[in-house]
Amino acid sequence: MDKSRRNISGKTDFNPHPNTVQEAIEQLVLANRILSNEGIFDYLGHVSVRNPENPKTFFIARAIAPETVTPKDILEVDLDGNVVTETTLKPYSERIIHGAILKARPDVNAVVHAHPLPIVTLSVVNVPFRPITHTATIFYEGVPVYDEYDFESPGSTGMLVTTREEGDRLGRLLGKSRGMLMRGHGCNVVGDSIPSMVQAVITLRDNVVIQLAALQLGQPRYVTDEEAKKSVGTTTGTERAWNYYVARAKKVMPDLR
Repeated sequence: MDKSRRNISGKTDFNPHPNTVQEAIEQLVLANRILSNEGIFDYLGHVSVRNPENPKTFFIARAIAPETVTPKDILEVDLDGNVVTETTLKPYSERIIHGAILKARPDVNAVVHAHPLPIVTLSVVNVPFRPITHTATIFYEGVPVYDEYDFESPGSTGMLVTTREEGDRLGRLLGKSRGMLMRGHGCNVVGDSIPSMVQAVITLRDNVVIQLAALQLGQPRYVTDEEAKKSVGTTTGTERAWNYYVARAKKVMPDLR
């Protein structure tokens, strides 16, 4: 196989579900870089992966810009948000989001929290997310909007989710859905693997861009609930999407080559 098809570790096979900590961290670094390159992240945003060797912890970068993440920046955190790694590195304050979702959803192995501008726009108007594209039918369970911020408690951080109580509320609202919006804040999207999560959050953003544009022109023809349920099983291409996004990131990030 052409070496250009190899991933960051030099392997040519596609393995969406890492078996070791090292493999999980390699994918996590790639996810940070990919989501930066694809415009999901700017200097903010974070992504996590469940520890394949201990499902009660997850890996997430320290609090730095996602485009700059390397393996040495990765921290291990438990599902209550406690940093397990012995370090002086500063963690993301909203790591609580990741722990709460991973605790509520045993089927989920990867979580992303991001603030793409089209998604923030949709989150503040009285227009629900609805699938328009074939690929967006993965959100057929619905995309709820979180608006239960704590502005009153002592030590409240406003629209940042930094307490277990608020994390639990967020996890309950997500329910069985693949993603959720947060009013005026951004979105959380999940997957059973990093590649599926990366594909999903980019799909969510792209569907929102199309939805907002279509609403300017008239009444969009949305995919109905029944059509979405029948279409979701035919939505494939995770390996193809992952290889595509990895290749794009490597073109502009020399240290990934």
